[in-house]
Amino acid sequence: MKTRRLSRELLDSLSPEDPAARASRRDLQRLHLILGQVGLWTRWFSENFPARPPSSLADLGAGDGSLLGTVLLRAYPKGGHGARIFFVDRQPVLPESTLAHLRRRNWLPTVVAADAPSWIEDSPPVDAVIANLFLHHLDEPGIRQLFSGLTGKTSAFAAAEPRRGLFAHWGAKALGLLGCNSVTRHDARVSVEAGFTGHEIRGLWPSARGWHLEEKSVGPFTHFFFAAKSG
Repeated sequence: MKTRRLSRELLDSLSPEDPAARASRRDLQRLHLILGQVGLWTRWFSENFPARPPSSLADLGAGDGSLLGTVLLRAYPKGGHGARIFFVDRQPVLPESTLAHLRRRNWLPTVVAADAPSWIEDSPPVDAVIANLFLHHLDEPGIRQLFSGLTGKTSAFAAAEPRRGLFAHWGAKALGLLGCNSVTRHDARVSVEAGFTGHEIRGLWPSARGWHLEEKSVGPFTHFFFAAKSG
């Protein structure tokens, strides 16, 4: 497919209380299961932090927090052991019920309304940072800025993004068959156009020295990037 093309997504411009925005967030919750992202992230945590969850974790572009909330409860059925979670989003919409449920399971969630690259610059160090369907919102200089900040603040970063290609493009066009609304259908199309393929994300990481970098396709729709400090 052609080079990346960034377009504004409708969900970013709607009020969180807009009925269309609420419906689109419900669509995304269903799609996280259908597209396998819940399973992908559950496996990632289980493989990279098998004994205990990371003691601190940031979710960039967290939205309503439903994905990470679901994943952590699956990956760590015994609870969070007091681990801190930072849900970072320019316009976070986490319901209090989600936060209360995490607290009851011994997680310590904090909602941060901020631009992710700016927050990273001033944030405390965290054990792990994840980004689900977030990097594709940024242009290459923006991703480089984010990565530059991350290298000094965490030892593990992972991102699941839209895979840019014809199959994913056709899949986005077919979302109406799953009952997704017009906002979700529009945003899925522009997300694929802004997505990644090959080693495009790896090429934006400041340096491979001292880091293990992995970039691959996961299934037909997801492009995955993982950076972990070596040694």
